Amino acid sequence: DKLIGSQKPVLLWSAPGMHEDRENERMATTTSDASTGSAPVHVSHQSPVRRLELNRPDSRNPLDGPMVDALSDAVAEASAEASVRVILITGAGRAFSAGGNIGNISERLAVKAGADGRDPIAGGNRRYGRFLERFVSVPKITVVAAAGAAMGGGAGLVAAADLAIASSQATFGFPETGIGLVPAQILPFVAARIGVQNARRLMLTGERISAAEAYRIGLIDYLVDDPAEWQLRIDSVCASIVRGAPTALATTKQMLRQGPGMDAWHGRSLEDYLDAAADTFARQMRSEAIEGVTAMREKRVPDWAR
Repeated sequence: DKLIGSQKPVLLWSAPGMHEDRENERMATTTSDASTGSAPVHVSHQSPVRRLELNRPDSRNPLDGPMVDALSDAVAEASAEASVRVILITGAGRAFSAGGNIGNISERLAVKAGADGRDPIAGGNRRYGRFLERFVSVPKITVVAAAGAAMGGGAGLVAAADLAIASSQATFGFPETGIGLVPAQILPFVAARIGVQNARRLMLTGERISAAEAYRIGLIDYLVDDPAEWQLRIDSVCASIVRGAPTALATTKQMLRQGPGMDAWHGRSLEDYLDAAADTFARQMRSEAIEGVTAMREKRVPDWAR
């Protein structure tokens, strides 16, 4: 076993009125404390399964820069090893992942554009999209197992996996618009899994859904009701995958990406879309999100919702 990364995000806020249960539905808003030795991703291997555990339980495993970088490194390493057949991603603690990092919004707004003239906020947002692009294209079979809440980018990671498992206690949602942001990098991956209309419903309303509803619309593939059966179901799914021949599995996965209309979506058009989406995210963070995040911190309804 080993740890990847070295920083710990620590803060969370939630805006009243965005959801009925703020504690379970809030997005992660974090800062980092470099004094801790805890790492964002814990890696373990039980051949032929490489398990990557999001390891920020105190702040609900936010997908901030250190977490995304550590996760990207761990996925790349696992993908390159012949002994690995399945990449399994889980989350430590009560939540799978509460989503993206917006706790340091003031610092991010203060950073000036680089030599290329691009907004650094867009660059930070695009980092997660680049990870998702690589994640969906690795030849290994990817499985995400969410035992708790998966919000925003966390739900996007669930959608990007080849197979997704969830406990009946898990919840899912896309609360970005409620704080003035857009689900920029995750939107195409979510829409590809559950369809545009289901994505439209969840993203435009900010509705949180149960694991049962997530199963009904296809966001997850397996629903586990009994906690005692949780690890057994994960093991069973992984064992079913491993029964397939390695090259046959990788080739079939690639063929699924090359179906009618899919090859273009997974190619340059997706990259261009995510580049533009990152710019949109940056514009939103510099406009409506300022009020949205302020309202969240002050535990009040944002001005536009009054």
